[in-house]
Amino acid sequence: MTAEGLAQLTEIAPDLVEQRSFVDGAWVQLEESGRYLTNPNTGEPRQPMRKTAKNDVERALAAAATLHGSGKLEDIKLLDRLELLTKVAASLDAKSEEIALQDSINTGVPIRTTRLIAGALGDRIRGTISEAEQLGESETLDHDRSVVILRKPLGPALIVGPWNAPTFTVVGKVAAAIAAGCPVILKPSENAPGGCQLFAESIVAAMTELDYPSSAFQLVHGNSETGSLLTSDPRIEALSFTGGDSAGRTVAQAAASNLAVMQMELGSNNPVIILDDADVSSAARSIVQGMTRLNGQWCEAPGKVLVDESIHDRFVEAMKSELSKLRVGNALDESTQVGPLAFQRQRDGLKTSVNRLLELGGKLITGGELPDLDGWFMAPGMIVGCAAEAASEELFGPLVTVHAVHTVEEALSHANGLATGLDAYVFGGNEARAIEVGSRIRAGEIRINGTFMSDLAGNSRQSFWGTSGIGGHGPQYGVRFFTGDRVIGVDRTDLPL
Repeated sequence: MTAEGLAQLTEIAPDLVEQRSFVDGAWVQLEESGRYLTNPNTGEPRQPMRKTAKNDVERALAAAATLHGSGKLEDIKLLDRLELLTKVAASLDAKSEEIALQDSINTGVPIRTTRLIAGALGDRIRGTISEAEQLGESETLDHDRSVVILRKPLGPALIVGPWNAPTFTVVGKVAAAIAAGCPVILKPSENAPGGCQLFAESIVAAMTELDYPSSAFQLVHGNSETGSLLTSDPRIEALSFTGGDSAGRTVAQAAASNLAVMQMELGSNNPVIILDDADVSSAARSIVQGMTRLNGQWCEAPGKVLVDESIHDRFVEAMKSELSKLRVGNALDESTQVGPLAFQRQRDGLKTSVNRLLELGGKLITGGELPDLDGWFMAPGMIVGCAAEAASEELFGPLVTVHAVHTVEEALSHANGLATGLDAYVFGGNEARAIEVGSRIRAGEIRINGTFMSDLAGNSRQSFWGTSGIGGHGPQYGVRFFTGDRVIGVDRTDLPL
């Protein structure tokens, strides 16, 4: 693109953040990929998609491996690593409005939501700092001889970010890897680089101020081709990937060939069971809130709703009522509750999935007509009337499927079907009964009478079941994930062997 063209584009979209890679201690200009980021509210091109050159990707990998091999980063005390993170947290506090704007314009998520998320980024890092302080660098075992567990960084760590909650997802993972003492390479989604760019700039500024090793953190941009160069490289010792099932399987196969430690958070068509004694109005309100949070573009959103036949029709009417209350509009409008989908390919793919279900006997019910807007909008709604078996895939948008079931056993058979395992929901008037039903769903986290985004408790340990991924949430997938134990001590025993 010419300088004149880029200037015109900047007039259309004044929120542009310059994309740059940070490789081996220096900011590096990027190559154009031939595609464009668009404004999801209008569909207009916003800025060229950019990628890191292959030789710079190789330099980043080599720099990370060299730094780890030298032992210089490992020798930095935990207290000093946490000082770096403390400065980054303060910087994120100051940049929260900028990050909120970037995440909204990249994903279509309403600015009122991205502000809440961006405002929590500093505290997300402070939580990692607290976790690292509790874990410590070593532990002396209580024996009659000297035995110490040393917690050492595994090695170069790769964080591959998603496009749906781009900055929030990577901040915690990058902070954990830095706290552990790993050289970190961050590759944001090519569809949502802006907030991660600002996050990276905060890290680089803090490293410069503290005279930190310049290749302790590196930023690489690009698409799946760039991602493949990174995930398949044997110098990567720890990998955290958040994204779709198909890409996740490819990444896992590549990393597994190098025996890298992996955390893979993929998708799930999350089931909802509504028992016959549920508060229908409350359940409908909660499900609509959950299915439209982040415009439905979050991996733990309600997906397949299995409702007792005795209350099915009342539930559908309650859902209609709740859907009709939603305000759909421009993501940057303060009053918008549901914005557009992130990009055209996502919207078009969702339309294809909906049409498939309609061809199988489903009926689409929405809360009303969409406003007269361009961009990648899709009306929040529900699909009723198709068989539960047909609704096997995650829709990943502001939509659910609704199915009448005759018994709890039938509901559970569908809830434990294909493409599930991440999250599940149960609604019922008898809490003990709802918990008992929930305990029979094979998913990492089962929420009773609610659809909030945050984990159920600070120390809850959600795991990823089935095809939803490898690993989970909780402290063992924070700082602990990026460290390995070295046990060192005096070998003395009274046993004869």
